[in-house]
Amino acid sequence: MRGKNLHILGKSIPAAVLAFAIILSTAGAAVGVVLAGRVTGTVGATVGQALVIRQVAGTSVSGADRALVTVEDNGTAFTASAEVNTGDQFNVNLALANLSGAELVGELTLVAPEGITLDVVEGGDVIPNAVRTGPFNWKFRMNPSDNPSTDLVVTVALADDMPPGFYSIDGTMKQVAK
Repeated sequence: MRGKNLHILGKSIPAAVLAFAIILSTAGAAVGVVLAGRVTGTVGATVGQALVIRQVAGTSVSGADRALVTVEDNGTAFTASAEVNTGDQFNVNLALANLSGAELVGELTLVAPEGITLDVVEGGDVIPNAVRTGPFNWKFRMNPSDNPSTDLVVTVALADDMPPGFYSIDGTMKQVAK
């Protein structure tokens, strides 16, 4: 008993050979995809840093009639809002943590409405100095510490011609290369 032949493009090809060729070509394609390392779907990734702002351990606003400070969940940014009078100033006390176990360099960037003067001073012994590197940027070295103390104090002063009211500043903290 002979197998059936198929006629393709004027040629007679045994059906078994054609079926075998189709199986090999599709199996090869599947193996090629696996060997190529193709990934389908999504993968969640989280990037963190060792320099963080602590929300519950000393981060606060002082010197204002009413105030509120919030810290992002990842501890790298904050918003401080205060109700102040013309010519007044208030302080944003930032409790920082160095979770790395080694000295690191941090950079603080602040954003404030026009007419507000900003300055940053050290508030504890964990940060030996803070240096202004631009109109709204400060760099500092931070020693490792688990002590929940106020490490940086941002002084926010209103100009004498600004009306009393509710003002906010935003800040971001990031690690930078030494």
